[in-house]
Amino acid sequence: MRRTTSSYFFILTAVCIFYFGSLYLVSRTTITTDESGCLNFIHDDNKAMAQEESERIINPEEKVFIDDKSTNDKNPVFVQSSTLNQDNDDDETTLVVTYPTDENINSTTLTTPIITQTQEGDRANAAIVILCRNSELPAMRRTIREFEDRFNRKYHYPYVFLNDEPFTNTFIKSIRQLTNAPTEFGLVPDTMWSVPDWVDEKQVEEALADYASRNILYGGSLSYRHMCRFNSGFFYNHPLVAKYDYYWTWINNISIISTDPILQIKYRRVEPGVHFFCDLDYDPFVYMQKNNKLYSFTITLVEIPQTIPTLWDHTMRFAHQNNIKTNFLRMFGDEENGYNYCHFWSNFEIASLDLWRDEKYQAYFDYLDSTGNFFYERWGDAIVHSLAAGMFLNKSQVHFFKDIGYQHDNFAHCVDDGVFGKCMCPENVANFDYNGWGTCMPKWDAFPEEGIRWDFKSNGDQIIGEEAKIISKPEYVSKSSKKSSFSNKKASTPSSSSSS
Repeated sequence: MRRTTSSYFFILTAVCIFYFGSLYLVSRTTITTDESGCLNFIHDDNKAMAQEESERIINPEEKVFIDDKSTNDKNPVFVQSSTLNQDNDDDETTLVVTYPTDENINSTTLTTPIITQTQEGDRANAAIVILCRNSELPAMRRTIREFEDRFNRKYHYPYVFLNDEPFTNTFIKSIRQLTNAPTEFGLVPDTMWSVPDWVDEKQVEEALADYASRNILYGGSLSYRHMCRFNSGFFYNHPLVAKYDYYWTWINNISIISTDPILQIKYRRVEPGVHFFCDLDYDPFVYMQKNNKLYSFTITLVEIPQTIPTLWDHTMRFAHQNNIKTNFLRMFGDEENGYNYCHFWSNFEIASLDLWRDEKYQAYFDYLDSTGNFFYERWGDAIVHSLAAGMFLNKSQVHFFKDIGYQHDNFAHCVDDGVFGKCMCPENVANFDYNGWGTCMPKWDAFPEEGIRWDFKSNGDQIIGEEAKIISKPEYVSKSSKKSSFSNKKASTPSSSSSS
């Protein structure tokens, strides 16, 4: 019996040695059988997968941009380097050129991760500035949670919360539970959130009733007008904001149901708040600071025309009075067709506070404010900021953050950066960039980087383009002796300033 057991044990040991030895030899031997063989197919497939993965490993320090039209008639997205070599054990650098496909030319739907880098340890004098109310706490908590997870848990930029009413202790304690970053909570003073004394309050009431009867979005809201005026001309000088150089703002306001007959867009009620879809492994404040970027956006779209019937004309008057020289303003309109209603949506803004503190912008705001049309009409801060950027900036100073996935209400900038990327846009959220009715991204893409000359003269002349074409617009010459200049605090009010 003992001999039989020993025999069985010997045979079992031999079989195990043979089996595992065969596996070892197969794993160490280069397969040279016919290409249709099963093992060779597995080997080649694994090799191809490993090579594909190695080509996704991007070293930002070695990234080089090229334009080799002899290889492909489309500009490559990037040249990336990889040190993984499948054929030998030595490290070897392999350059891999990735070209955009026809499907993603001029699109934010990407097949490769977006690589933007800032030096670790660099920091800007910046804050997250949020205008909100106590009633918006649930939506704000959700947004702060997302924003912390995506970005600020790593960078700890301070938050400044502003409200036209005092924040409750519940609101303050609840927000502070979500972040280790410094938080400040401030009250907007009445001087920044009231109807100024040169505005006829009875006429304002009539305007609110008229806009509400026409079912224009936020048309009947006085509070919305206060918010737009505050964001246009005051927030950057608020005591809690005054110490910073850059800001990032997003607005958590509740949608209302409205139908606009011009745009034919029905605003459905959605859960209030904003959402962020991408991890940010770099500092956008530092990126803007080091690259001379003064304003940025994620969504650009058209405005409801009825809300701003005279804003473009007033902007033209201001430009003529101050002999403004521009090369970016034609992104938003021209001398023949007027305003195209495009603007950068200020629900998301990262910008330099000095842009708004500059005397040129302050003079522009003072001129607009003197008309009373923040109240008689329904001028939005997004339009004011956009037209100011058009007058005072070059396109190179404005940045499109294509790698920040963002949603506010029904509008979203979604990023598909591939299976190796860091963005996850919900499947039921559509990318507005090129698919939404009213998007202005094609205009942004088409506008030349060097800009188009458009200079304004106080005599009503306009000088346009490289050929210096001169046209006359006498209707924009002020008939008043008072001028809205960079040295005057208040402008004269044109005869049409109180129209609604």
